[in-house]
Amino acid sequence: MRDRLWNIPGVMVPFLFSAFSVFSISMIVPQLASQFRTTISSVLLSIPIDFIGGAVGGVLLGYAADRYGRRMIILISSALFGISTLVASFSISLSMIYVLWFLIGFGVNAQNGVSYPVIVETLRRSSGTVGGVMQSFYFLGFLLDSVVFIFFHYWRTYLMVAGIITLLFSVPFSSMIRETGGRRIAAGRETDPDFIRHTVAFSIVVIGAFMFSVPLMAVVPTLLSSVHLSTYYLVFLSLLGFTGFVLAGFLSDRFRRGYVAMAFTGGGVLFSAIILLAGVNTYFLEMLAAVYIASGFFSFTGIWVSENYRPGSRALATNIVFFSGRVVGGFSPFLATVMIPSSLASGISVVCLISGAMAFFASLYIVMMKTHGKS
Repeated sequence: MRDRLWNIPGVMVPFLFSAFSVFSISMIVPQLASQFRTTISSVLLSIPIDFIGGAVGGVLLGYAADRYGRRMIILISSALFGISTLVASFSISLSMIYVLWFLIGFGVNAQNGVSYPVIVETLRRSSGTVGGVMQSFYFLGFLLDSVVFIFFHYWRTYLMVAGIITLLFSVPFSSMIRETGGRRIAAGRETDPDFIRHTVAFSIVVIGAFMFSVPLMAVVPTLLSSVHLSTYYLVFLSLLGFTGFVLAGFLSDRFRRGYVAMAFTGGGVLFSAIILLAGVNTYFLEMLAAVYIASGFFSFTGIWVSENYRPGSRALATNIVFFSGRVVGGFSPFLATVMIPSSLASGISVVCLISGAMAFFASLYIVMMKTHGKS
């Protein structure tokens, strides 16, 4: 057991740099549009392409992780997104950026999806807290992108440095992982009578989590700029998001995960509705800050999903659930911008309101299944 504790930094450090890698493009969108003589919206297509790649990679490599071991798949996926980020610095066309961001998503989301079973199989308990901290690295990875961009402003140099840093940290830490799955577990897999119901319900929760969270990192920077608020507020909001993720993960270990999910999603729906009704008023930042904290329900969803499946199908099942979330969530920034074209704040609010409600009722259904002993 003590040897397996190396698994915690072994998955968490690559998780941090997976976020660093995948969000790196958000810092250079205008430069890429200028370089390849295209529109910003065309460059932003790389985001849903990334999530589609993640959906495909998650399922394929999740399947492999249940049969050949978690460690090898995490090591391969970490190398893939690191190398792809580095190669992106040599891109000669927007199409090449699309292909490389598909590969980055393929590796990133496979790494993320297999990390949850590793945490569950390593710790057995208090996995929600660790999962919450790990998931909060999305915000820290985004902040790391900002810091690197300050020092390396030209897009080719920036991506080259980002790729090198990612490889230097992700691959060595991935190699520290002690195996928790593999052929022995796959050979002993049993039929799960609740597989379909679990998968449908958790898929709705995860779709809601992605749709709620992704616009907060992808669209809010543009929103703050449009209402003439300093982008330094992003640091504050990111730290609040980090705090919300850690807090939600901690609470999910002390109380039933479904109840914590409903509390956070309910709050998210409430504060999103207030922003929708009130608009950008005196208390706009306070309400937006509350929405960032409420996004913390995403923090333990991977752990929650993984612990409800049998070991022999855990990695694959987790990635099947996350497949739909990645595909739909990848388009949520676009939906937020077109939902109410006259008001970006209202568009974000509507997306968060709808996705929060989806996650709330799906969590309620899961709690009712458990309460009535149907699973």
